Amino acid sequence: MWIDFSSKNIRTSFFFLKNKNDDYWKKAIFSFLKNWYDDQPIISSLTSGSTGIPKIICLHKQHMLERAIKTVEFLKLKKEGIKGLLCLSSDFIAAKMFLVRAIIFKWKIYCVPPSSNPLKNIKERFDITSMVPMQVFFSLKYLNNIKIILIGGSSISNFLEKKLQNISTTCYATYGMTETSGHVAIKKINGPNKSAFYEAFQDISLTVDNRNCLGIFCQNSMNSFIQTNDIVHMISKKTFNWIGRYDNIINSGGIKIIPELIEKKISYLIPYNKRFFISSIPDKILGEKIILVVEGNSFTLKIPDKIFSGYGKFYKPKNIFFVSHFAENLLDKFKRKEIIRNLIKTE
Repeated sequence: MWIDFSSKNIRTSFFFLKNKNDDYWKKAIFSFLKNWYDDQPIISSLTSGSTGIPKIICLHKQHMLERAIKTVEFLKLKKEGIKGLLCLSSDFIAAKMFLVRAIIFKWKIYCVPPSSNPLKNIKERFDITSMVPMQVFFSLKYLNNIKIILIGGSSISNFLEKKLQNISTTCYATYGMTETSGHVAIKKINGPNKSAFYEAFQDISLTVDNRNCLGIFCQNSMNSFIQTNDIVHMISKKTFNWIGRYDNIINSGGIKIIPELIEKKISYLIPYNKRFFISSIPDKILGEKIILVVEGNSFTLKIPDKIFSGYGKFYKPKNIFFVSHFAENLLDKFKRKEIIRNLIKTE
């Protein structure tokens, strides 16, 4: 489904008329566009549900507009004739902001149903798209049809990042959330001038609290200061590395462990088509015992002691569990807590 935002009649076009036979993904797009063009200053959006149940929050359209402009100016996509691919759910902020950029800068966009392999059977070339890492992974052989990809929603594995070094597409890891109305920082992860850290846009101020969790403030495009639960390593006032989520920290035998760091360390051991994560289950001695959870049928998997030598032995997973299918939300984020609860019940 094409939507041409350069059309003078776009507001009254049939795209805003809901058809009872339309698929849900189309209705979500129509609903957002109808709400964007009404005379109300705010619009509602679902949060991603990274650490719990997604909730609805209200966003100011003016804030969304200003954040959209910042991203497009950074990417130098203000020229006419831009073609984009929308392949994310319009229930969430990434797709909503993709549509806002298209509206402001009069892009022509091709909309497809959200799926793990959105480029399959598409021969069209596009200037830009936004994807979650899983979509990027399953689209690797088609990515040369895209000039720029914005990757967000979850962390990018070392394996995927290495794969992206061999393609012509310019790939950016993005940092943002529903509460910030989209991107506040960006990192080029392949090609010339790739970066090792996220860099915040000029209008964004960053801080860290006593947990080393990131705080974000923008006087022009946010209602208030936002304190996140994202653990970061600040490089400078404007740059940082993302480490993990404070919500996921494991306390095993009095040692605080960030699961995302272990995931990076062992990622090369897991087959590329397997999803996995590090978590913990209750333990009588340690309090919490570190475990590795892998999606799919069981297979032989050994974690070499040399990876966790010396003090690192406390970080080595004590058990490996295989789960047939990970519970996930609409952004394909693992529902870690739900998966572990179900795992404990079966033990």
